[in-house]
Amino acid sequence: MTIANALTFIKRAQKDSGLRSALNRAPSAVEFSLILMNESLKFSSHEFEEAFSMKLVNCQEPEEAEDLRAFKAWWDLLCMSHTRADKKTA
Repeated sequence: MTIANALTFIKRAQKDSGLRSALNRAPSAVEFSLILMNESLKFSSHEFEEAFSMKLVNCQEPEEAEDLRAFKAWWDLLCMSHTRADKKTA
C-alpha cells in the first residue's frame, strides 16, 4: 500500500467510468477491496487522504480543484456505504 497507488487511483478513477461503476456495484467492502487489489491499486484511507491533499495543492484552476473535491465526496460516500453495509451484515 502506497501513496503512489492512491495517486494513481485518483488520476485513473476520475477518468475511468468503468472502474467507478465496478466500485459502485461492489456488494461489500471485501469485494470493493478485491477490485482495487486486482487493479494493483491497494492503499489505506490515510494514504488516500495524503494523495488527495497532494493533488489538491497542485490544482492550477478552481474548476480542477472543484472536480477533485467532487471526486473525493464520491469516494467518501462510497467508503461510508460499504462500512455501513458490512456492519449491518455482521
